[in-house]
Amino acid sequence: MIVQVQLDVGSWGLFCGSDGKQLVLVDDKPCGPVSARKPTRAIPRRLLLDENRIAQVMRSGNVISETVPHADEQWAVEVRPVFSPRTSTVIGVLAGVAKAADPLPEPPLVGGWEWEIERDADGQPTLRRRTYWDRNLFRIYDVDTSVAQQRSGYWEAGEWASELIDQSDRMRVNSLIRDGIQDGLMGVTGKVRCLTYNIVTGYGTASQDRRHMRLVGVIPPIEPDHDKIYLQGFSYEAPETFHDMAFEQDANAGRVDDVLRGVMALAKEPMAVVDSATLDVLMTSPSWRREDFGYVGGLGEFAIDSSGELHRFIAAAARDTARSQSMGLALRRVDGSVQNVRITATGVRSGAEGRDAVIRLDF
Repeated sequence: MIVQVQLDVGSWGLFCGSDGKQLVLVDDKPCGPVSARKPTRAIPRRLLLDENRIAQVMRSGNVISETVPHADEQWAVEVRPVFSPRTSTVIGVLAGVAKAADPLPEPPLVGGWEWEIERDADGQPTLRRRTYWDRNLFRIYDVDTSVAQQRSGYWEAGEWASELIDQSDRMRVNSLIRDGIQDGLMGVTGKVRCLTYNIVTGYGTASQDRRHMRLVGVIPPIEPDHDKIYLQGFSYEAPETFHDMAFEQDANAGRVDDVLRGVMALAKEPMAVVDSATLDVLMTSPSWRREDFGYVGGLGEFAIDSSGELHRFIAAAARDTARSQSMGLALRRVDGSVQNVRITATGVRSGAEGRDAVIRLDF
């Protein structure tokens, strides 16, 4: 459900995109992404947008905190940048206007994240990937920062971070990452992407809970000589009733993902959903992890296949949604041991037709 909200005096807005021209949150109410001018009332529109304070902070990264005259009154204006943790890129702006005698409330809690993907000699994304969080994201997830490796002002989150995403949402989240990377390589950058999903909070403690979240991300321009690809964005808590438009357009999206999770949970043989272009593993069954083939990552790093036969096999299977195909393969477990398996695959329709394959391992 897209909530109709307005940014008025006394409220905080979260702006992002080119020069902060899109609005995605007002206080605790998600919205858009929508042109920031449409839901912004006259006074904040004048002081934040018309006078270019949002754009100025998006470009400079410097806080604006001032009192300005307008319409025979004094107004307190607060504009605060939101930075990506690893590269300190401005990815959004929290801003609000209030009467000088009536200060703004505390701003909404917004956590920044950044994914770093190394590229190979041909410029393609590899499986060498890192995830970075800021302190606010740890607060949102109710996770102590001591579980992660601290860098200078940010933390490198481990494999556990992916496990905090609800199993029924992991495929959609990983598909969003995959599509963002591919768009970036094709030159489509700066596009704001949003996704609602559920997480498990309280990692490492006995007090765990469930929380509905919204992710807002963007991929910056990728130059040919860059050795890394970055996905940057922020997340915040959203009402359980709020879902992004892409989710609503496919009313069965969450249900299908949850059915697939249930099927995989009952599967005795290891199963996974694999991207046919990159061999990224988008979802795995518990039996896959019990057999020590790793968590969500890339099938290519476990396959002993120098000829590219596996890639061709998965690509062919993904194109055929009516029949399954099989081949023999040697896989290397996380502990280094090698297992000869028979891999059976069939194509599934997910977004672009025939792009993914569901695979099963038979020993």
